[in-house]
Amino acid sequence: MIKLKNILNEISEEESNRLLSKIRNKEFKFFNSGDNGKIYSINGEDLLMKITSEPDETAVADVIVGRYNEFNAFIPVVYSDSMNNMYIMNRASNLSSTMLQEISNFYENYKEYARSQGVETSIFDYFNNDGARNLNENISSFIRALEQQVKNTGIGDFELSLDFKPDNIMSWNGNLVMVDW
Repeated sequence: MIKLKNILNEISEEESNRLLSKIRNKEFKFFNSGDNGKIYSINGEDLLMKITSEPDETAVADVIVGRYNEFNAFIPVVYSDSMNNMYIMNRASNLSSTMLQEISNFYENYKEYARSQGVETSIFDYFNNDGARNLNENISSFIRALEQQVKNTGIGDFELSLDFKPDNIMSWNGNLVMVDW
């Protein structure tokens, strides 16, 4: 079984073939669902497969696959197949209740800020204007890194379509990561 700490940046072709064989043989089970897709746990693996109806989501997965050192504000994606609207990612852990509450408060304040602006605004607009005040340093560092990495994807208006909400932020190897975008 693959352990999270054993996966580096990329998986080998042999490993991807092994995982894809498990998927072809339906060796997975339903894990969760979101707005745009379903997530499955692959039997005997610490990995999740996501099938999405959102092409922009697989576009991001295509950019960040195997590049965790560059895109560490996102859950590591170890395989991506945009033709089939699916990707395989590491499994993250839930946040502590304190951290989740702080992110939820930040998100609620962002929504209020966005409504007051009267124009489309990003989570980063709020963060850089007033949102960072009194925010936990771990969350601030995460949002700063996320902002830069969103830009580094080179995907158009990604900062405006980023699905930043508390349910989409989890912990992986002690770091905050986006698990859905």
